[in-house]
Amino acid sequence: MGPVEPKLGAESFSCPHCGALAHQHWFQLGVLQYKDKGRPLKVEYSKVASASTSEMDEAASKRWKAFLARLKKNVVTYWYMSYQTTDWVFVNLCVSECFSCKGYAVWVEDRVVYPVKDTFITAHESMPAEIKTDFEEAVAIVNTSPRGAAALLRLCVQKLMKHLGESGENLNDDIAAQVRKGLEVEVQQALDIVRVIGNNAVHPGQIDLRDDKATAITLFDIVNMIVERRIASPEKFKTLFAGLPEGTLNAIQKRDGK
Repeated sequence: MGPVEPKLGAESFSCPHCGALAHQHWFQLGVLQYKDKGRPLKVEYSKVASASTSEMDEAASKRWKAFLARLKKNVVTYWYMSYQTTDWVFVNLCVSECFSCKGYAVWVEDRVVYPVKDTFITAHESMPAEIKTDFEEAVAIVNTSPRGAAALLRLCVQKLMKHLGESGENLNDDIAAQVRKGLEVEVQQALDIVRVIGNNAVHPGQIDLRDDKATAITLFDIVNMIVERRIASPEKFKTLFAGLPEGTLNAIQKRDGK
């Protein structure tokens, strides 16, 4: 089973922090005003971890240590306060907590705004570095700008074509050239999906105003699939073949007239 995209109110999905398919707890957010002209502060683990607990009672010390453990793992967490009531509750703003890693995701309407990165989307391990940079940038912005992510992924395809020895100027021509070189039907179809999806007049790297997150997710899958089929798999078989006994390799070469 593949990753399950986070969905507002869902009981479980692939956590945007740890990537595990896990149950989610949901929380409303109330409003509590700072008192006496108080202002927000950035709370950093490195600066508060050494605070003394000598004046705390046992219960407070236990809560403090639990807070530090949460803060060390996730910058967005909670701090215990004695129960206070509020008449104000945010709408279109909530948090989900991952049962697996205890990380909190912040939602505005039906979108995850923190963490920004969808960690369940990962670049193929064999993806060339210059392409992986654009791929990971697309991952980082897919929630906030799916159109920008889709444009970056089309650019990834353009760079993949160059990596495979094509011009990278015209995807249709590049696909035809790859077909002549033995491109698998599935990969050819995937590339044609990239070429046509959204708008077949869009060039690699160009934004299509109709692109949405679903389109971007499809493009992520396609880019990874192309890397697997045209880069990773050939390298794996090449390595396995080279590891055959020398006598066997000589017999194969003789059989093939090499």
